[in-house]
Amino acid sequence: MYLVTTDTRLGAVVVAPECADDLNDETRAAIEAAAFTWQPDIEAFTQPGQDRQAAARIALRLVQLGHDVLAV
Repeated sequence: MYLVTTDTRLGAVVVAPECADDLNDETRAAIEAAAFTWQPDIEAFTQPGQDRQAAARIALRLVQLGHDVLAV
């Protein structure tokens, strides 16, 4: 499962896997191709800005890859 949200404190769209098993090579490549960067300190990918369309697009892509997504 993935959490996809906008975080005003970080000033970013955040994509966070529930556990390491959710982050396979195909999923990592899709997230990074959408201009997200892994942030090891929060164990999530971020993309600067509060673009809800970017959040919706990556949430849809994760669903297409077979993941459950909680988007808030």
